[in-house]
Amino acid sequence: MLCVEDMEALFSCKEGFHIRVNNLRHVVILFDALLENSLIQSRWQSVLDKGRLLQSKDGSRFITASNLSSALSAVRKNMTSVAYGIKRAIKELKI
Repeated sequence: MLCVEDMEALFSCKEGFHIRVNNLRHVVILFDALLENSLIQSRWQSVLDKGRLLQSKDGSRFITASNLSSALSAVRKNMTSVAYGIKRAIKELKI
């Protein structure tokens, strides 16, 4: 479970900070929705990769830009109710 401080560290790209990702598809939906609402820049995949901010579920590796791109492509092909819910919540943040 993430707290506000974790999200602040993530969005400020705090050195040495990383989050262990249980569901990569949910993460890419979140960041894609942030991009769609102009809340982050288009290079988010590269930033997360270079900052080593996301770690695999088992902790064995860091998530790469390629991993993020592949997951985003898969999500866009098969949108779920969870995906729509995340996108709706981010859209409401902007209001």
